[in-house]
Amino acid sequence: MRMRISASESPNLSVPTTVPTEPRAISRARRAAFLALIRVERDDAWADEALDAAFARVAPSGLTEQLDADRRLATEIVLGVLRWRGKLDAQLRGHVGRELAALDPAVRTALRMGLYQILYLTRIPPFAVVHDAVELVKQSSETSHGAGFVNAVLREILRQRGVDNSQLAPARRILKKPPPPPTPAKRVRRRTILPPPPPAEASTILDREAELSHPAWLLSHWARALGEARATCLAAANNQPAPTFVWLNPLRQRPATTREQLEAAGLELKPVAGLDDEGYEVTGGNLAVLGPFIDNGTVYVQDAGSQRVARWLGVCPGQRVLDMCAAPGGKTAQLAAQMHNEGTITALDLHPHRVAAMERNLARLGVQIARCYTADATAETLVSTADHRRSRKKLPFSLFPDSFDAVLVDAPCSGTGTLRRHPEIKWRLTLRKLAEFAGLQTKLLWNAARVVKPGGVLLYAVCSLELREGEEVLRTFLKHHRHFMLAPPPDAGDALTSEGFLRLWPDQDGTDGFFAARLCRQS
Repeated sequence: MRMRISASESPNLSVPTTVPTEPRAISRARRAAFLALIRVERDDAWADEALDAAFARVAPSGLTEQLDADRRLATEIVLGVLRWRGKLDAQLRGHVGRELAALDPAVRTALRMGLYQILYLTRIPPFAVVHDAVELVKQSSETSHGAGFVNAVLREILRQRGVDNSQLAPARRILKKPPPPPTPAKRVRRRTILPPPPPAEASTILDREAELSHPAWLLSHWARALGEARATCLAAANNQPAPTFVWLNPLRQRPATTREQLEAAGLELKPVAGLDDEGYEVTGGNLAVLGPFIDNGTVYVQDAGSQRVARWLGVCPGQRVLDMCAAPGGKTAQLAAQMHNEGTITALDLHPHRVAAMERNLARLGVQIARCYTADATAETLVSTADHRRSRKKLPFSLFPDSFDAVLVDAPCSGTGTLRRHPEIKWRLTLRKLAEFAGLQTKLLWNAARVVKPGGVLLYAVCSLELREGEEVLRTFLKHHRHFMLAPPPDAGDALTSEGFLRLWPDQDGTDGFFAARLCRQS
């Protein structure tokens, strides 16, 4: 789970109501949103990382208050366009007369941004939406007519919605050929009896693809696994803004003290069940006040589902713990807090730059017992078959069998449980990728099992809604590892399934979607 501040997605910005009399610069927020969306589509970048890079480019310095407002608006536009892309594209196809995939990327992005603002950000005046969309295309499109095309399409959309176009600069209209006159019907000499029309087919979830703004294959996939009613509820929940949850770090300060300080700064906090006095949902106030608390390590922004997963492992002070896919270190820090910074935690990640970032993150959070290493946790050499310290062979980084009291495998996955926070995922995911993730997760789980002590515990978790990445992976594992038994945590509550697994759902629990299984190795 990556730490992000969920920016407010309903910006309360004062906007001009009169037409500017001088040439108007492109809004910094819309320029940043445009650059971020282009990068998300072109490079498969994460939306939040693309926004960070875009703001570093368009606003290297400036007034903090104005930058905060611009970032809120840019975040709203980027997440809104990605969240409702299916619905936006369906409406735009009716205006452009072709599939949007055939358009220049800059034109396609500008049209999506423009339509989203027209439909959902009604406080922004039409001239600002159209002006910035046209100027962005002028500067970015590889086609000479792209700007005029965007101008005409957005003006036509405004005209059909009854918006006054007098504020907009004159633009070339889209001329349509008049329909040909109807062909006179031939005289029929005898009456023809037509068969009754076939009964209308009952609508399915696929008929609501544009309305629910999810790919048809994903809706169909969920409908087969969960039923159409439940799949519809999940899709609707994914289209809602994600709440902001915080973890009050006891390694830096008493959570009660931190809560008092946050509420004094104007935040409204709601305790989350099962997280004692450390996990809260931010229900009101300006999220910008979290900045200093995040910088000094007393607050960590993390979904409540992720916080529950870290607790389900059930570690104690003095234990030896392995976190196999640890970056950026949020769950690692919570494990250290449960252990009161007593014992050892070995934290692994595949990428060196992520390991370096994790080390900085853990130092800021006050973690003293974690050691971070770069390692491929799926590699056959991860677990040594002998004490390699006594061997002359130069092996890569490896672990000793039966050496850890507790192991956490927070495995890479499809992320379908996080679509509220990362709506870009649903547009790049495929069934083939689901199968690839399941293979990766199986390798991680097999390696993790080899380093658990007899009597030790193993927790497998994914932020996915897919049975293929959750229940099916565990059923196969348990079939081949008879010495592991399911051992659900005592505080699982409603998350406990009939099979003894753990499930959190966005539409029912209000958190990100998670699957987890807690296992105990028999002596």
